[in-house]
Amino acid sequence: EKDSPQRPIFDKVGVIGLGLIGGSLALAVRQTWPTSLVIGVDDKEVLEKAMILHAIDVASHDPVVLAEADLVVLAAPVRENIRLLKELPNHVKGSAIVTDVSSTKRMIVDAANTLPSRLIFVGGHPLGGAPRAGIEFARADLFKGRPWLFTPTDRISAAVLDRLFEFVKALGANSHVIE
Repeated sequence: EKDSPQRPIFDKVGVIGLGLIGGSLALAVRQTWPTSLVIGVDDKEVLEKAMILHAIDVASHDPVVLAEADLVVLAAPVRENIRLLKELPNHVKGSAIVTDVSSTKRMIVDAANTLPSRLIFVGGHPLGGAPRAGIEFARADLFKGRPWLFTPTDRISAAVLDRLFEFVKALGANSHVIE
């Protein structure tokens, strides 16, 4: 345990989809930055498990809870992520960085092109995993020493990428950019 927790890179992290990856991400954020607010969006049953595990601070099945988020991670199944991406501008009020954890990118990147400029999408894919899926198997150390791929478009500023790199590095992952 570090004596002085680092200042959060993102103050309010929204995670949509609290399965193995989303749940592990939420746990890792809570552990790394205890002062960050972790907002979970999923079905009631999953949210209850996430609360018991202390993976999230705020739980709702309604993405409206993401209003103040400055980072939104789409960790639901791909089609759900695409649907949610299109609705995000109605829920997130300010500017935010949006990323995902899907292995397939083309469809979500196309959908992200419709986002307003205040929501900056950078495709992501952590190569962490475990034999079993579901929040029950989530672990804060899932990403330690594992690659985390990003697929930024040329519209993404270096400052945005630096924040994401710093974020995943603090979670123990090694970021890589795939052009």
